[in-house]
Amino acid sequence: MAEATRHYLAGLSTNFVFDDAMFALRSTDPAIKAIREQLWLIYDDLREHRAKGAWQPTASQREVVTRAILFLKSDFEYRWPAVPAWYSAVRPLISLVTLGGGVRALDRRFAFNDPESVWPFRGPDEVRAAMSEPRYLASAT
Repeated sequence: MAEATRHYLAGLSTNFVFDDAMFALRSTDPAIKAIREQLWLIYDDLREHRAKGAWQPTASQREVVTRAILFLKSDFEYRWPAVPAWYSAVRPLISLVTLGGGVRALDRRFAFNDPESVWPFRGPDEVRAAMSEPRYLASAT
């Protein structure tokens, strides 16, 4: 999953190749499920493209994806509560209809509150620890 994500983000593979890799992966690991759900938001699954130009993920999306790759290559356990699939699907609509109020209340209920921007890690200490021993871009010793 981490490798396929890196390839898509770097523009080396298309969204179709990336999508196939994401959904071919069979796992009961809650981290895989949660990360797959978040990664699905960064590409169009109807028209083939690469993550370049108009399809380039935003800076905030790149940040989340980079942390997801770092997390996948770390030894940390995923400790976020499960967010129901229905909520992920209708969250944008709830936000629009309630001017954000309904989303804030439901985010609190599902404890998906990430003010420190560390997801999928659970805290800044985990991010720092994973960054101190990266599995990618580390010098060979």
